[in-house]
Amino acid sequence: MKRIMLVFAGGLAAALMMLLLSVSLGSGSAHAQTPTPTATATPTLAPVPHYECYNIAPPVSTPTLPKKLTLETQFGTEIVENAPIYTDLCLPTTLNGAGNMTDPHVECLPIAGRTATRFVNLTTQWGTQLNVKLGRPIEACMPAKKAIYPTPVAPPVQTVPHYECYEIIDGPSPPLLPPTVMLKNQFDLLPEGHEVEVGEPTRLCLPAKKNGEGSLTAPHVECFALLGGPAADKYVNLLTQFLPVQEHLFVVGPARELCVPVLKTVLKTGIGGIAEAPDADASALEATASGGSSGTTYAVIAGIAAVALMLGAGGWYARRRWLS
Repeated sequence: MKRIMLVFAGGLAAALMMLLLSVSLGSGSAHAQTPTPTATATPTLAPVPHYECYNIAPPVSTPTLPKKLTLETQFGTEIVENAPIYTDLCLPTTLNGAGNMTDPHVECLPIAGRTATRFVNLTTQWGTQLNVKLGRPIEACMPAKKAIYPTPVAPPVQTVPHYECYEIIDGPSPPLLPPTVMLKNQFDLLPEGHEVEVGEPTRLCLPAKKNGEGSLTAPHVECFALLGGPAADKYVNLLTQFLPVQEHLFVVGPARELCVPVLKTVLKTGIGGIAEAPDADASALEATASGGSSGTTYAVIAGIAAVALMLGAGGWYARRRWLS
């Protein structure tokens, strides 16, 4: 009987040691999988693009645009209906001397996308806006070539940037938003550019693929209303993939928005378009959060299995000695 008790005690002690060792190893692996924040991992704002967006009146000869567009962003993929013609022209612009006026122009058309409320934090050079509520997608933007009339435009070669722009329904303005800024683009005649007053945020534009064309890694931009923006009072020829001929004469109206680079963090996800794809940001966060717990779970299972094995071996030995 003493031998049997010793066998049980030895088996139980060994099993407990294995359990503690497995939990310790599992805890170590979980800690190893938790990323340590570093200065190099902190995202930084892109220096470009900056855009000043002008209203444009449709030309006399209205081109035929496709009835549907397939747009893919980090919010998913959806098929949207488009309006008959472009309504905005965005020129690459310097903001208080920073930026690049040689970036591609973009031309935007209104769309009727599916409403999917999301909440995001947005960070621009003017600080962070918390709990910004996004609504439906309202514009699709694509690269364009521009020439001031009567100069014709050359065929476009850019495939980026493309954007899908979501309306900003509610949220604070950036805490450091200045009352006025100095802008300069190719419409300016004065060397210093023009000064405008900056209003409330209007839309968030995500890099998009349109009908499979584009890149999802381009910088996001956030657009702000311009109060009393200057009127260009110019005629321009514009060319995009939907305007295949050399000349489509548009009348350029007043500047209405300023768009600047922005960093986005998704707080609450919505429906990812028609395909109901998950938000890319949320998926990454979920994968990071669940990755650290798997090591501990497997370690505990291994420890329990070790206890069962030892007790089973002890019981088999005790039964054998009893029968003999």
